[in-house]
Amino acid sequence: RRNWVSKRLSMPTFQYLAAPNQYILWSSRMQGVTENLDGVGLISPFVKQNPGRTLEGKLAHHALALFSADNLDFSTVDERIMGWVLSGVRFYEQLKFKPVVLETPDYHPDYFYGYTFDGIGSSTMGDILIDFKTGKAGKTGRLQLAAYLDPVQRRWGGKWKRVAVELDEHGGDPNLVWYPAVDQRMDFADFLACRRVFDLLGGK
Repeated sequence: RRNWVSKRLSMPTFQYLAAPNQYILWSSRMQGVTENLDGVGLISPFVKQNPGRTLEGKLAHHALALFSADNLDFSTVDERIMGWVLSGVRFYEQLKFKPVVLETPDYHPDYFYGYTFDGIGSSTMGDILIDFKTGKAGKTGRLQLAAYLDPVQRRWGGKWKRVAVELDEHGGDPNLVWYPAVDQRMDFADFLACRRVFDLLGGK
């Protein structure tokens, strides 16, 4: 108990290791949001059975982050992800999205889970917290964005609307899935319930 209290009072050392996708705090690994949801059976088996699709999704996310920073050379974009990237560009143009923070790994200071949100910024629809999807948001979309929003508001303030951006594989208009602010409290409670179940199942 004393050691835990002393850790809470000291300045925590946080690291994100991109290659194994791990979040480290005080030299201990924390579970991530997606890992948590996967551990309780909410992530589609298709994702785990198709690791190449997961890699393509990560590359599309990275390309869109570069585009936002005005640093994307389209000639270097792999044709396998070009459709998603062009769909993301349409999102930027249609909503006039102007990010203030992008692709930032962090952790929740109270519940100690790691997360990486895609971006927060202004748009024609107001201030938004986005999560790019190369597939459907599904039943986990609301939980993921709720898990991001709570610590994001603590660190950066503001009132961000949650939206999952389902990118079109062929470069068409993205489909936007909005989650009402009134549902944030319940959605975050549902995520924390998943986190507790994950712990009970022996998750690390």
